[in-house]
Amino acid sequence: MASHLGILSVLQALRERLAIRMAARLGGNPQVEILGSQTLAGSPQPNTNTLGLYLHRVSVDPFSRNRHLPPAEGRRAPRPELPVNLHLLLIAWCTHTEEEIGYLAAAIQIIGGGLPLTSADVSLADPAWGAEDSVQVMPEEMSTEDLMRLWDSLPGDYRLSAPYLIKTVRLGPDIDPDEGPPVRTLVFPMDDRSGAGQ
Repeated sequence: MASHLGILSVLQALRERLAIRMAARLGGNPQVEILGSQTLAGSPQPNTNTLGLYLHRVSVDPFSRNRHLPPAEGRRAPRPELPVNLHLLLIAWCTHTEEEIGYLAAAIQIIGGGLPLTSADVSLADPAWGAEDSVQVMPEEMSTEDLMRLWDSLPGDYRLSAPYLIKTVRLGPDIDPDEGPPVRTLVFPMDDRSGAGQ
């Protein structure tokens, strides 16, 4: 179960995995960076080639939104979780055509049909992750029209990119509400006037 650090820690884990595997495929020291909106407003520095991970949307997973965790030890009430999906673009943030195509192609091959990230990948950045927690990085279906509409809303010109989905980051409740002692007696007030004096 992830804490508030869960979303960023998943992106960092994906960045590290891609950087290691791309170095093995492409040689050298390929850069993989998490891009923010302010970065997209600019342009890559000359001779600086990077694969960018841009998180453009966070959505609640509709298939697991009503799931609850079992009660914590010594508690009775189930704990609600918030399952979210992360929508991101892999962006070839490069100044040369060959690197632009090569970086994106290598990343797509590494992720394939689905790349799992487990607690071992994420738990250093977010210790709240449990041993059973995992996410999967997979291609996201998006039409060319939707992709162009997305780029039109971003602060920069179109760049070679591919949409991906990270499914599902399970965010735990912020705090467990205090529980009182079990209810043993119910007291119902009664009207003792019984109609006297009418």
